[in-house]
Amino acid sequence: MNPLPLARPASGRSTAHRVGQIETCHGPVPKIFDEFWTAKQRQMHSLHYALSYRASFKPELPDFFIRQFSRPGDVIGDPFGGRGTTVLQAVLLGRQGCSNDINPLSERITYPKLHPVSIEDFEARVATLPLDLPRDLSKEEDMSMFYHPDTYREILNLRDYLKTHRDDIDRFIEMIAISRLHGHSPGFFSAYSFPQISIPKANQIKINQTRGVEPDYREVKSRLVKKARSALKDGRLEEIVAGGRKVRLTVGDARDLREWPTESVHLVVTSPPFLNQVDYVLDTWIETWFCGIDAKKIEDQVVQTPDLDEWMQFISDTLAELHRVLVPGGLIAMEVGEIRYQGELLNLDETVVSLTTSRRFNLGQYRVREVYVQTQEFTKLANCFRVKNNVLGTNTNRIVLMEKI
Repeated sequence: MNPLPLARPASGRSTAHRVGQIETCHGPVPKIFDEFWTAKQRQMHSLHYALSYRASFKPELPDFFIRQFSRPGDVIGDPFGGRGTTVLQAVLLGRQGCSNDINPLSERITYPKLHPVSIEDFEARVATLPLDLPRDLSKEEDMSMFYHPDTYREILNLRDYLKTHRDDIDRFIEMIAISRLHGHSPGFFSAYSFPQISIPKANQIKINQTRGVEPDYREVKSRLVKKARSALKDGRLEEIVAGGRKVRLTVGDARDLREWPTESVHLVVTSPPFLNQVDYVLDTWIETWFCGIDAKKIEDQVVQTPDLDEWMQFISDTLAELHRVLVPGGLIAMEVGEIRYQGELLNLDETVVSLTTSRRFNLGQYRVREVYVQTQEFTKLANCFRVKNNVLGTNTNRIVLMEKI
């Protein structure tokens, strides 16, 4: 596959890269440092910002790689779909998409973004929601640290309604409701809390005590409508819906993408878990509760390990499955980070590169073309690689670009 001409960074800077390299047993791998996309917030389509999601990357990241390494009509995949950033941007750029995640919450979030509805239809449906039905809150989960009793009644009634009403308007309402469950402004349903993380109940009690407040009444319908207007403001709805119909959404293990046809994907843009740095189950417990998803079942399936060898095997097995679904010469742009491991700073891009050169893992499956480091400087060397660059700093986005052999 021949790449498209190098995309100009969204920041407007020139593409005068600074280049280092990682030495491997198969020769040096270029390591390119630059500001490839803007650091500014909310510069892409408004649907990308319909809700926060733990450990998700900015839409500028998949936008950069989709523009540079694919063409209109190509299939773009993400086996760790999260909030659907990769496939939504693929559709916006005239590509097709496949998105997968072990957590069913990802599908509940991504589908509505790819099937947006008009604000008129949204408002009309919200007006009919039976949220004022009486409830015996003593028989419900105690969420008094988050919600005023009247707000909680409305949330419970909305949750019950969505169990049996599943057309595209209802599913868009559900996605918007998920985005409003907790946060730090009056636009959320909860008392002052964290927007990206569902914190434990005990932590929320401490926040309330520190601030000297109790949850106040937050009317649900008006907040749904206000957020929906914001999410839909950039339009292109018919175009997105038409593209969304061609997107394949699956729920399952990234090591077994059985619903993705062999040699069907041109480019993968993804970000796997960084060992156990994020607890994807605990950090979304309010969202899974609202959607009626069995968090225990997810916890038993998701790979969140503190062991580097176990993580390497997991990523290796995922790469092997992606090798099956990629077309000949297809590419993977895998975003990883730097973590503290056994007291040392470990750059996971080097770990991923090592998988492609090891007989134990993915030898003969991929050729690493380059590693991209967004904006910031390289920091620490891994034990098995010699990097010809000694500038200190902190890395946030490290993307390993691999080509299927």
